[in-house]
Amino acid sequence: MSGERAAGAREWRVLFLVADTTRMAGANRGLLELVRNLPPDRVRPLVLATSEGAVADAFRGQGIRCEVLDPGADLNRFDGALLRTSLASRAGIAVRGLLPFALRLWKLIRRERIDLVHVNDARGALFAALPARMAGVPVVGHLHGEMRLSGLPRWLMEAVPDRIVAVSDGARATLSPRARDRAVTVHYGIGTGPLPAPDVPFLESLADRGVAILCCFATVVPFKGYHHLLEAVALLNARGWRDRLAVFCVGDLIPAYGSYHRWLFRTLRRKGIDNLTFTGWQDVPFSFYRYADATVLPSVSEEVLEFEGERVEVRGNEGLPMTHMEAMRFGVPVVGTRIAGVPEQVEDGVTGLLVEPGDQVALADALERMLECPRAARAMGEAGAERVARLFSTGAYVEGVLRVYSELLPEARTGQGRPSSSPSSSSSNPSSSSNGSSS
Repeated sequence: MSGERAAGAREWRVLFLVADTTRMAGANRGLLELVRNLPPDRVRPLVLATSEGAVADAFRGQGIRCEVLDPGADLNRFDGALLRTSLASRAGIAVRGLLPFALRLWKLIRRERIDLVHVNDARGALFAALPARMAGVPVVGHLHGEMRLSGLPRWLMEAVPDRIVAVSDGARATLSPRARDRAVTVHYGIGTGPLPAPDVPFLESLADRGVAILCCFATVVPFKGYHHLLEAVALLNARGWRDRLAVFCVGDLIPAYGSYHRWLFRTLRRKGIDNLTFTGWQDVPFSFYRYADATVLPSVSEEVLEFEGERVEVRGNEGLPMTHMEAMRFGVPVVGTRIAGVPEQVEDGVTGLLVEPGDQVALADALERMLECPRAARAMGEAGAERVARLFSTGAYVEGVLRVYSELLPEARTGQGRPSSSPSSSSSNPSSSSNGSSS
């Protein structure tokens, strides 16, 4: 259904609920790109964050109205502790925290005359479920990655929204069949304007000396596969690349994953890998793209990881990695894994190279192929820039989401209750093909 509206129709008032406010990771960056590019004559957005911090600052920095509604300390935790508590404890938290928060949110929806609530994660679905129903407004859920949740969080993300916007066919396929019927694929978009990428002397010095620069942009958590990257770099060093390659891992080191980080650092020392650096968070990461010869993202979907007495069941939630799109926009070739929506972004052998997740030898081989043939790598980068401009524009992203809104809002305004029909198509983005890849 088209996102066009009848002449004279009033603008839609959409509340965007961001409940994971710990950092501006890919899901929140993807939402920011959407909200800041919504047509002002069609949508009046209000972003609601559950705490002050980087997320609220990022939206406000773009001139977007953002308010904070704090659900309280018990509900604003992101360490999984709430799910590990007893049923009685959860019931108490619901009475003390969730119900009062729901009432405050319902009053805000009524006061602001909100037409639709757009939730960015399962926690947002929990917070919005009751107040949205009380106010009689539809809910759109944004699925930013593979659905690896179970139990109550999965049920919330699949059952509460009237429609689900999945960022890739690969992510959509991980929904249950009933939820999949209410989901559409709308790929992220990326703009074409200038990005801040100032000179960085030490990177320029490396490039001047003929040292190849490889970058990995991702939060340092197990499903991003950093442990596989370390092993691949060790293999490359054994093949003679140690003095000819510098690897930079650009991303947050979250304290909750401290044991994983310590294991990675010990692995670096044990294997003598002295040409790989964890840079931590970078306010302006784009300079690394500017100097990179290639980028890599060795993510995994599911894996059992054992290290130093710990056993971790890795459950990834990759969707449509922003880092691949940013690299392609800068004309940098990418190496990724065949999971989620990555094959929808990267045309293997044309704009980059894809390997099976967890295959460290294949990862090293793909990286070496990039490094050994800089001319071919540059050609892949140029093809990637053309591909992202053609298939992953911000305009297509916005229009795809608006089409979803248009399916819900007319019914909501005429008092016909919650829509029950399923989407007419499995994709709201013209760049998405029926087989899960637009390659």
